[in-house]
Amino acid sequence: MHRRALIAGLAASLTTIPKAEAASGFYSGTAWHVPGWRVRHFDPSEVASRGNDQVWVSKAMMTALDRVRDDIGRPLRILSGSRDPTWNRRIGGARRSRHIQGDAVDIDLSGFTPHARYVLAWYLIDKGFTSFGSYGDRPNMLHADRRSRAAIWHHGGGRRPRSLSQALQEWQWRPVSGSPHR
Repeated sequence: MHRRALIAGLAASLTTIPKAEAASGFYSGTAWHVPGWRVRHFDPSEVASRGNDQVWVSKAMMTALDRVRDDIGRPLRILSGSRDPTWNRRIGGARRSRHIQGDAVDIDLSGFTPHARYVLAWYLIDKGFTSFGSYGDRPNMLHADRRSRAAIWHHGGGRRPRSLSQALQEWQWRPVSGSPHR
């Protein structure tokens, strides 16, 4: 292969990768620039990996978060959005973390009353979040993701937050689908 053809091929592949990713339903870019970002209430830097400043998040998830933000009428602070594999290992994340898959966020619950936490959980379920996690050592954090096979967990001491349990019960949430079975 001639050098010119090799360079042309590499250049073409580099310009088509972002287009392919955009078409696949993911926002992709750097913390300071994500082409086509159409999210009103969140900046790409809020969901960028803390390891390499790259963004890889589901457009559907970000649209849902925007709608949740509209519904609850108050800001949401994202503690963790997308994670590159190296950063995920460094912080002790699960090997198959949904943060690496681009459809998970950890939300800061500081300043949320128990009722506001319930309302947040209710709207997350309403907007298609299927799985939730809480941690005894981080009572002010809620993990939410949009995986196809729903899950719920609580790690550490204590019990799952009552506000989340109440919202899940009212929605008749089921671990298999995450959707209500009314």
